[in-house]
Amino acid sequence: MALDAYGTVIDFTEPDFIVTMAEICAAQGLDANAAELWRRFLRASYLMRSEHHADPVYKRYDQAWADQFEYVFKRMRLSGDAWAAARQFKAALAGASAFPDAQPVIEALRPHYRLALLSNADDDFLTECLDRNGLRFDTVVTSERAEAIKPNPAIFEYLARELDIPITNILYVGDNPVPDVLGPVRAGMKCAWVNRNGMRKPRNIPQPDVRVRSLEELVGLLVSDR
Repeated sequence: MALDAYGTVIDFTEPDFIVTMAEICAAQGLDANAAELWRRFLRASYLMRSEHHADPVYKRYDQAWADQFEYVFKRMRLSGDAWAAARQFKAALAGASAFPDAQPVIEALRPHYRLALLSNADDDFLTECLDRNGLRFDTVVTSERAEAIKPNPAIFEYLARELDIPITNILYVGDNPVPDVLGPVRAGMKCAWVNRNGMRKPRNIPQPDVRVRSLEELVGLLVSDR
C-alpha cells in the first residue's frame, strides 16, 4: 500500500496554503490578497506544466515555485523576491503536522501491508516533515527521485519498480482526485480516495476503487481483525 503525503497523511490543505501566502506577503511587505495570490500561483503552475503537456519536463519544486512566484509577482505588479517566497513556502511544508489519525492508522496497517509513501515533493522538505512527525515507511518515493509528478503514470511505475511488485498489486491512497485517483488509474494501480471534506468527484475523473472519509475508515475496510 502507498499513501500520499500532504492532505492525506500530513494536515496541510488549501487553507494552510492561503495562510502561507499571507505570511509570505507579511514577510516581504507585499500589499496583496493572500487568496488571490494563491489562486494565481495555482494558475501559474497549470500554465507552466501545460506548456510541456505532451513531453513533461521535470523541475524540483523549489525551482518550480520560484518560477511561479516570479510569474505571479510580475503580473500582480509586486516587488517580491521569488526565491525567498519559494524558500518560505518550502519551510511551511517541512514544518507541517500530521493528521491526528495518521500515526495510529499507519501502525494498524503495518502488520498487514508493506507501506510506502509517494508524494509530489522534493526530498529535503518531505524528509524533514516525516522526521518531525515520527512517521516511518518501508519505502518513500518523491517526485524528485522519480523525476515525474503525479498524475504522470511514470511516478507510479517508478514506485512499482522500487517495491519490485506488479503495479496491479498496489493500492494507492490519496485525497486529491486528479493526482491521487486519475494518476494511479492511468498507471493501472488500484486507488482509495480519502475524501475528508465530502467534495464531489469531478466528472472527468474515473471512479476510485474505494471511497472513505478518513484514514481510520480505510483501516476498517482493509484490516479484518478490527
